[in-house]
Amino acid sequence: MGNADNVKIGVKGRAYVAPVGTTFPTDPFTTWGTGWVDLGYIHPDGLEEALGEDRTEIPAWGEEAPVKTRVKSRDGSFKLTFLETTAELLQLYYAVKADDMTSVPATTGAEAHPQYLSFGTGQASPGLERALGLDVIEGDEIERIMIARVDVSDRGNRKRSADDASSFELTFKPLAAPSGGQAVQRFITNIPLT
Repeated sequence: MGNADNVKIGVKGRAYVAPVGTTFPTDPFTTWGTGWVDLGYIHPDGLEEALGEDRTEIPAWGEEAPVKTRVKSRDGSFKLTFLETTAELLQLYYAVKADDMTSVPATTGAEAHPQYLSFGTGQASPGLERALGLDVIEGDEIERIMIARVDVSDRGNRKRSADDASSFELTFKPLAAPSGGQAVQRFITNIPLT
């Protein structure tokens, strides 16, 4: 017989980034600490996670099916669409380092203008690696996903119109963890092991 308590719904969620090597929370209830930046409102479509494997198949003479398979590599991705325009999201979307951005302060008087951010794009760059933290929340149910090192592998088109928010669709690709260890660590509440 099924148990409705085991049906998980991502009612809401949060996403955080930090420099690679920043300390992760030690459980699903601890708040994100120093160095973590909240990426703000996320589109109602929520989080889309994809997993993939590349396998080698070992055939045998006279057998129709492989006799063994070996995993050569495993990978995955985490896709979110962010609604707010912040310096951190502009850096991630345009692959621009903070050091390559200039914040021009507001001025007053006859030539008054508001503060603005200035940066250029168009040059190849090695990417912007970050640590990524995700919380998927339904009431007291929490799935916390902590990814030691990611790069943005895909960027959706930005639409600017009166009918929609000018959003940032980003797909994060987990990379090997620094100093070994798990690339992706999870905490999922209220799931017994047996």
